[in-house]
Order: sequence, then C-alpha cells, then structure tokens
Amino acid sequence: MNHPKVSVVIPTYGGADYLTDAIRSVLAQTWQDFELIIVNDASPDDTDKVVGQFQDPRIRYIRHETNRGVANARKTGVMASSGEIIAHLDQDDFYHPDKLRIHVEFLDQHPEIGFTYNSRFELYPSSCSVREILRPSPNLTLADFVLSFPLAPSVWVQRREWATREEIWEERTFYRGREIVICGRLFMAGCKFAMIDRVLNYRRYHRDRRVNNIPRQCEAERICQQIIFDDPRCPPEVRVLKDAASSNIYTMWAYVAYLQDDYETGRHFLREAVRLTPSLLDGTPPPLVNELIVDSIDDEGSSLEEVSKKIFENLPQELAGLAGYHPWAVTRGYLMQGVRALMWNRASDADEYFSHITPSVFQVDDPLMQWLISHLLAYESEYGKKAVLGIIRRLASRFERLGITHAHRTLEGAYFSSRVFDGYRMGAYDRVWSSILRLFVNQPYLLLRNKGLVSVLLHTIPFFEYFIR
Repeated sequence: MNHPKVSVVIPTYGGADYLTDAIRSVLAQTWQDFELIIVNDASPDDTDKVVGQFQDPRIRYIRHETNRGVANARKTGVMASSGEIIAHLDQDDFYHPDKLRIHVEFLDQHPEIGFTYNSRFELYPSSCSVREILRPSPNLTLADFVLSFPLAPSVWVQRREWATREEIWEERTFYRGREIVICGRLFMAGCKFAMIDRVLNYRRYHRDRRVNNIPRQCEAERICQQIIFDDPRCPPEVRVLKDAASSNIYTMWAYVAYLQDDYETGRHFLREAVRLTPSLLDGTPPPLVNELIVDSIDDEGSSLEEVSKKIFENLPQELAGLAGYHPWAVTRGYLMQGVRALMWNRASDADEYFSHITPSVFQVDDPLMQWLISHLLAYESEYGKKAVLGIIRRLASRFERLGITHAHRTLEGAYFSSRVFDGYRMGAYDRVWSSILRLFVNQPYLLLRNKGLVSVLLHTIPFFEYFIR
C-alpha cells in the first residue's frame, strides 16, 4: 500500500464557520501528495455538513463521540495518519499554497531536522486584513517554550517518528498548554528544530471569543510549564526561569480576564505576576504597562481606549499607581496601531490612529524600537529590503511631525544594525555584510559605538572575500 508523503491533521470543535477555508487551503496546495485527516471532537455545530461538501478521496473524517479537548483530537489524527511527514492546521487558520511543498523540500534536504516551523500572517477578526507578521526566532531554545508560546500548532511540521512519540501525548486532565509539553519534551529528547523563513500560514484572531473558567485555563498552562521544569532532562539554567514563566502566564490571562469584565480574576493574576517578577514594576513606564497595552491593540477600530480603560480603572489597590500611565499607554497603543496600518497600506486608518496621539506623551524608547524593528525584519522576510526602506520613509515622516528629529536616520540605523544580528543568527552572511557596509557609509559612528556589531564583523571577516567578489 502506498502511503502519502504528508498527513495534514485538523482537529475541530465549534469551528464550522471557518473550517471550509482551512480545508480548501489544504486541497489547493502545490504539493499534492497528502492525506487530510479531520477530527470532529463531538462538535455541536454543522461540522458534518461542512466536511460532507468535499468529495476528495484524500480526506479522512473521524468523529469523537464525546468531547475530549483539542489536544486529544490532535492526537487521534496523528495516530490515525500514515504520512512520513505530519503537518498541523487549526480549524480557523489556513495555509499559503506553497506551505507543504516548501517544508517537504526542506526536510528532504535536511534529514537531521525533525521539526520545522515558519512565520505566519495574523489577521484582524472583523475584516480579515493582515495585522502583522509573527516571525519566530530561528534559534528557539527550551527557555523559549516555557516562557511563552512561540509556535502555534498551525505552523508545526514534524517527521513521523517525532510526531508519534508517546511521551508528548500522555493523557492528562488539562486541555490548554499542551504545546508547551509537546515542544518542550521533543526539544529535551534531542529533536532538532529549524525555521523556514517564509510566511506560510494565516491565523485569525478572535478577540470576542469568550473563555470559560479563566482560572482553570490559566492553571492548566502553568501545569504544562511545571511538567517541563520537573523533567530530569530540564537543565538548571531553565529551571530558574520558573517564576518568570508563571508570571508571563498570569499577565496574559489577566488581560483576558479584564477583556471579559472579570476584574476580580484580573486583579488576582496581576498581583501574582508582580509577586513572581517584581521587576515588572521597574522603570518609567514599567514593563507591565507596556505588556498590557501590547495585548490591547489586536483589534481594529476605536476599541483601544475602551479596553485599556477596563484595565487601568480596575487595577489592584497596591498597583493603583499604574493608573497614572493610562494616557501614555493609550498614546503608545495608537502609535503601534498606526505603524501597523502604514506597513499594510491602510493610510486612512493610519491617519485616524495618529490623530489620537498626544505629542507631549509620544516617546520612542527601547521597547518601542525593539517592537518596531522586529516587525520590519518580519516584513523583510516576505517582501524584501526595498519594501522596508519605503516603510521607514513613511514612518519617519510621521514621527518627525510628532517632534522626533532625525527620525529617518534613527530608524534606518536601528534597522540595519538589527539586520546585522538577524543575518548572523540565520547564517545569512551576505545580509550581514551588506548591512555593515550600509552603516559604514552612512552612519559609521554606530559601528564604533556598538561592540556587538564589531564582534559580528570580526566573526564574519572570512566571508567578506566571498561577498566582494
């Protein structure tokens, strides 16, 4: 019996409104040697009808009699699959047409790699226009997996021997956070991860989707973190991150609680986050304020002030002093939304967002610059350096109107400096040296002031002779 090269697994529950797009994106792949396994986790909606409209023989449909949670539905699909490569797709996401082909070709060329992943487009919930590109680190570590959720399942592609490894599918009572266990245990077992620097997925964000029993969901993710920390293979330098990891989870779920008007839970989670990581209150403004406002800009329209008001007017008593940062947070949020709108050619939206910015509160600090440059580098991965330089010109014009002098020079210098380090991490030494030469010609003082740039330059000198040929 001939088995397909790739098995695509879609677990589904309550997703009939989006499942059609997910299925079509798989059937439209330029790589056609696949099977598609859809696992209905006892969904109460029209999932049967949606799947029934597709008559492709490569589709296999499995139905759970009782709801067992997305992780177990995913496991059902993986264990029923027959492909040597297993790709995952959530019910409300969809693939770029070249997704499977690019991953298959990469894995064929790199037999030592067991797990590949890629960047993704994040879509606004109402218009489905692009909000941003989320580009994971090319050098993920075990610390990354316990501190955050760097890889959504829809970007995962695994060799069969790793995807079916029993230890990652052990039955537990939790549903949320399985990604931490799967990726963490694979990493500790010696699986090699590799990033494909392309944007090959589309992910919908559902801000208005309600989450039941927020404390239970938060605790489930903390349990998943603890599983990794308790593993004897977990190194000491990762175990010491336990408090920071829990603090990150509490901060994320505090935002969800506030969004759903569960202020008591939100306040409790913020207290726990600060208790575990007191440095969240260091600085002016504190990092905690920046983290909360970043979460508040994930939708379109004028919801920013409404969402931020829920947070800053309902803080724990011992954190009430943070309320004074509300004007700063709103300005920062509108600035970030304006930057995104400019990047994605929504000029009228950008005008609206920038019109809400208070110049006296406007600030270009290190957290903003890091956020901005990460977005520019992600954009370059898909559209190239020339497109990014055009964005920088448009952004600099806006910043200068808000009173930031030499904005173009500052933004371009930061972009090319970061491009040096990004290219070095990726092993793209042509990018390293083209960026160093650009800085040397236009802003040589940056090379002299930044020891990191000098170090990269020295480490890549052997490549320079090849570059100038």
